Amino acid sequence: MALDSFQVDWNTGVLQSFFQDPTERQVVPDSPTKHFFSWHESSFRGRRRLIGDRFKYLFFSSLNLPDEEEWMFERPMGKGSFGAVALFSKMNERQERTDAFVLKVTEANPEQFVPAQSKKSHLTHEAAIMAQTNELDSDVLVRLRQYRVDQNYCRYYTEFCEFGTLESLRLRYKAWNKYFPELFLWHVFHCLAKGYLDFVRTRWRSLRNLDFGEQVDGQYFLHNDIKTENIFLATNPSKDEDTVWYPKSKIGDFGLATTTNAGEINRNHAKAMQAGTPCWQPPEQRISHMKDYRHYYFHEDVHPDLKRKVGLDRRFHRIRQEANIWAIGAVMWNLVTLDEIEVLSDKVNRILYGGTAAARAFDGKNIMKRPDPVIKQRYSPKLWDLVCECLRMKPGDRPPPSRLLSEIEIGMRDCMEREQAEYQRTGDLAPLLVAFEQNQINDLPDGGANFRKNLDFWSYFAEHLLWTPRQWGPLCPPDAPRHINFEADGLPSPLRRRQEREWEEALEQRDRKRAAQDAGEPLPISQSPTQSEAVQNQAKSRRFSKSSDREQQPRKRTRLA
Repeated sequence: MALDSFQVDWNTGVLQSFFQDPTERQVVPDSPTKHFFSWHESSFRGRRRLIGDRFKYLFFSSLNLPDEEEWMFERPMGKGSFGAVALFSKMNERQERTDAFVLKVTEANPEQFVPAQSKKSHLTHEAAIMAQTNELDSDVLVRLRQYRVDQNYCRYYTEFCEFGTLESLRLRYKAWNKYFPELFLWHVFHCLAKGYLDFVRTRWRSLRNLDFGEQVDGQYFLHNDIKTENIFLATNPSKDEDTVWYPKSKIGDFGLATTTNAGEINRNHAKAMQAGTPCWQPPEQRISHMKDYRHYYFHEDVHPDLKRKVGLDRRFHRIRQEANIWAIGAVMWNLVTLDEIEVLSDKVNRILYGGTAAARAFDGKNIMKRPDPVIKQRYSPKLWDLVCECLRMKPGDRPPPSRLLSEIEIGMRDCMEREQAEYQRTGDLAPLLVAFEQNQINDLPDGGANFRKNLDFWSYFAEHLLWTPRQWGPLCPPDAPRHINFEADGLPSPLRRRQEREWEEALEQRDRKRAAQDAGEPLPISQSPTQSEAVQNQAKSRRFSKSSDREQQPRKRTRLA
């Protein structure tokens, strides 16, 4: 089994056999990796489960790759109800990474496997979906490089995106009281819209028993879990020494994705489509909040054969592919405002519930209207209006994919021209840069936005620190409290103590910087170049050059000669 050779035989009569008996690697766990093996946590039903078994499996099980001995377990990367994730890397003699993949393991639940006509199938819905997204050869969708199953676990060998997730970056910027540059937001918006257009243009194969593998007319795709945590930041292939660039945003984690069509009346309706994180769900999936007896916004999407049967029941409208557009709009709203997603979610719920101030002010179409004064001053009306259009209540009122992409490209071009004019006036690139590499943001001062950050925010921030590579060094926002909660559910005490020690080191480093600033002394230089140094170098030797190529603009935010 080699990497980048994964494919599915869509012939109905062929056994989809990806089964492989597990074997163990003869390795010794280094501290603190071994402490992950004892991690217990509670499920949403209150049951205790041993998350550590998944990490132990990741560490000790064979990769079943022809060049097995060249791959190194680098670090755990995350866990959730889905399973656990770790990074494997291949190094050269100078200990430079030459290749890497992320291995995700999930329990081999029979419900995850696609139906088989006769023989047992070992192909999961997630792998079958990603086999099709791989065929798109899209640069904005995370690739599945290989897939295997054994008695206990499904194993997904996926593309490694080295700059983490949009959620980790959002948390850092909020912790530093900094807004994102508008051009970066247009860049992310463009990547997400390209991904959605890929979904819409694809002829999806059916994963049902009777017509497995057939490209069914009208079949469409629902991701069901687009959110900032599932948007990954990867190296932009257009990166070069003469370019100020942003990472490529890629949609990943297809564990809840499905394909369906309007004719599947027994399967494609809101009652059956209760997937994903509730606060990220589009309005049409929030059936438990539809209490307003005077307004039902989705009656047009009830199948004609069901209307008489279901009567006033508001759970049987179909979920259209525009649900993906809502999720993209929610991601962009989250990045523009840096508010927690629950703020948007609560407003949607109040409108659906009825009898609230939000419901009385709702015009039947636009959930979000006027931006806050700070947002209005910082970002262009076109960006805000396009995000709000994606967040409209009715799926049919949301923008079609081709127009959305076209409007984004126009907005990005206009923003580029404004930034070019500003750069020519000031010679300062700092307002355009995004601190996404390693702990680069440590070198930036507080942004002054004064976002509201309660204890829950800092606990969530602390949770993300656990998965930060240790070689990046300590990370400590300027106004972070001295004491934050590292008591994640079931986190083994050695890992908790390690986090507390590293937080103390980060606080000491922050205090030394402040003391040096107060005394007028030069600040200690980081091991990696700071943003201010990069800006100085760029301002000395580089300038903007305009490009009319619409495809190049999102890749190269500012091409410099």
